[in-house]
Amino acid sequence: MLWGVALAAVVMIAGGAIFLAHHAGQTPGDHKFTGEPADLRHPVAIFKAALHGNDDCLIQIGVLLLLFNPLVRVALAAWGYAASRDRLYAVIGAFVLAVLVVSYFV
Repeated sequence: MLWGVALAAVVMIAGGAIFLAHHAGQTPGDHKFTGEPADLRHPVAIFKAALHGNDDCLIQIGVLLLLFNPLVRVALAAWGYAASRDRLYAVIGAFVLAVLVVSYFV
């Protein structure tokens, strides 16, 4: 879990540094709320825009990595319990994993 958080932090810091380099002299336009653009709302669109060099999307990828970190941890725990044939904890882990997946994508 530590490596996932560290990777997310590195990606977010890199995205933030690139963002600040591109927008150094820009004044904040906080007088009108416009919402996020479409390429920052869906994970597939985020990755596509990041491949085209969008600096905002690098920050969003770091946030997604941070969000998926517990998901991977619970999936590995459920798989480990299933591999050791501990049915009770494997079922509990699978249930928690299902709750996490539904809460992330709904």
